Amino acid sequence: MRFLKWLFGILLLLVVAVVVGGYVFLKNFDLNKYKSLAEEIAYKQTGRKLVIAGDASLGISLVPTLVINDISFANPEWAKNPQMAEIGTLELKFSLLPLLKKQIVVDKAVVSDAEIYLETTADGKNNWTFAPAATEEKTPAADKRAAAGGWLIAAAYAGETTTAPAFLQTLNDIVAREVAVYESEVNYLAAGAEPVRLQITGLAFSAEGINAPMNLDWDLLFNGTEISGKGITGSLADLFAAGKPWPADVEVSAFNVRAEAKAELYDLTASPRAEFSINVHNPAGNFNAPETTLIADGRADMRKVELNISSLDVVNNVITGTVTADIAGKKPYVAADLNSRQIDLRSFDTAGPTAFVLPALISSAAASELVPDIAVPYDLLQTADADVDVAVGRLVVNDAFAADNVSLKAKLNNGVLDINPLQMQFGQGTVKMTAEVDGAARSVVLGINTEDLLLQDLHREFKVEGQNDFGVLAGGKSEVYADLRASGKTLRALTDSLSGELIVLAEETDIQSGALSFLSSNFARQLLDVLKIDTTRAEKAELKCAVVRADVKNGVINFPKGIAIDSDKLSIVSGGTVNLQNDRLQLSLNAYRSGLADISVMQALSNLVEIGGTLPSPKIALDKKGTVKTIAGLVAGPAYAGADMLFDRDPAPCHTALLNTRYADRFPAASAARGAAHNTYQGASDAVSAGVNAAGDAAKAIGQGARQLIKNLLK
Repeated sequence: MRFLKWLFGILLLLVVAVVVGGYVFLKNFDLNKYKSLAEEIAYKQTGRKLVIAGDASLGISLVPTLVINDISFANPEWAKNPQMAEIGTLELKFSLLPLLKKQIVVDKAVVSDAEIYLETTADGKNNWTFAPAATEEKTPAADKRAAAGGWLIAAAYAGETTTAPAFLQTLNDIVAREVAVYESEVNYLAAGAEPVRLQITGLAFSAEGINAPMNLDWDLLFNGTEISGKGITGSLADLFAAGKPWPADVEVSAFNVRAEAKAELYDLTASPRAEFSINVHNPAGNFNAPETTLIADGRADMRKVELNISSLDVVNNVITGTVTADIAGKKPYVAADLNSRQIDLRSFDTAGPTAFVLPALISSAAASELVPDIAVPYDLLQTADADVDVAVGRLVVNDAFAADNVSLKAKLNNGVLDINPLQMQFGQGTVKMTAEVDGAARSVVLGINTEDLLLQDLHREFKVEGQNDFGVLAGGKSEVYADLRASGKTLRALTDSLSGELIVLAEETDIQSGALSFLSSNFARQLLDVLKIDTTRAEKAELKCAVVRADVKNGVINFPKGIAIDSDKLSIVSGGTVNLQNDRLQLSLNAYRSGLADISVMQALSNLVEIGGTLPSPKIALDKKGTVKTIAGLVAGPAYAGADMLFDRDPAPCHTALLNTRYADRFPAASAARGAAHNTYQGASDAVSAGVNAAGDAAKAIGQGARQLIKNLLK
């Protein structure tokens, strides 16, 4: 028992002796006289001037702390900023026991209120590459200072070997096991580029020595964006070792996006390059975007970045491929080759939580807002050059619309985007689109060509699935052609200048009439009712042809009898204009039936329709000119008593619609007899309709019910 008391007393005495001895040593030690020595060592090892303007003081506690204020480290002469680093406060926390042996072991270094400037020049120089100053002949004064402070740089880690530069060999003796930086910033000034600012809220790394791996933890603001993370990297010594890989395994969080990266970096101080793998996850709803995960690997240097995408998963739509970016020139060049088995756009349902939030195109019923007057971002076309290939096995737009083997080839060169082609298999046929957007000319050119499309396969609504459904029973071959161009700085200007040609046609097709569920607007229902088209029952009809032909010039779409539907039971012909500059409509629409037995004059007149108003708010009225012609046919006598003349029916409306186009011979013209009769009637009816009196006389020959209708029209 007495032995234990003596042992405890001896240990306590030793502890007191160590603490008291350390206190007395540090209390009487003046570090300010070593400031000039530190400045001299820094200059010899780096060739740069180190200035310690503030005092160096020791805090006496169980953790001895050296506090140094107002430190600056010079830049090379060519740099824009005279200082590479300015440090407000540097705190060094030492291990106590090594101090008693005249050895320095820094447990922790804390830097606060620091500003660091990193710069590069157009010829490749940078300010973080150091060169020792030229060797000077030693003077007795220098020898005396070195002898007095030799213990300060004694080998605290003498057992370590390193390939680090000479100045790190010196730091090897005093480098901290843990470094923390608070409330500081780093400014990167690259030649020919905008400055980049990195604000450090908190940054910490720790290591057992300059040859040991470093643990990192950071909370930063990069150009105003919060970035936090943690990771493990290679040693400080290997960071400067040429040709030797410097590993880094980090986790980063920014903009609510989480990323994991593993990399091997090389030659960071001379010609940096890296090989890496990444895993990036964006949660559903972030950036108003769907859940997205990117898994990829690649390599990068100061001239080029290559990315191999193993999986870009956007709500279970998986994309693979390669992307490379050549950043050596003034303008980046990007090449991409991307593939996907299937892209299902239903995944981006706007009602779901993972949807892209897109603004409505039409914010009100006002005609001027149908196409917004917002600037087209042509300037973006000048930011890079690109060559992109995209292939999608199946593109699903919605439950009723899908395309196969979609491919896109696009080039961006000197501000001109050339899409040639965007191609897909659709409706059992092929759709080919081309486009050119010229940023300098502020112009857009669009072309569309299709082959062997089938109406029943274009959209689910054209398939007969129910007993009373509208749809295609057989045939259905159709074609689309477009050659359009426009110019202007805004979307509205592009619309107002739109010019070119659009043609849509369908050949012989067997149709079943019935419910037209996709025509659900009030206007569509009203038009069907006026034309006496019954959608409540199913009937078979033989469509001979159908055409939509639009000639566009400076924003005005002209239909020169360019809308035609010709069937065995009903034919419809429409002509007129749609003015995109003011969104106004002026279209005549005439419906002709194959017989007159069950059609009264009032019903005949009701099929002469005029559509006016605006695109957002169209209006239906009777076509006055067509009504006058009908009246003329009634009073012209036996020579014009035929049903075709009564209804001013074109015997070959599809042929007429396509006159003077590339499809002029697609459908047969009328026979000579029918054509002559039609022309004769047209001349007679035109002559009659030229005078109001003739029209008034004609009205007298019509039954009492029709008389009042015509009088109303002539008011």
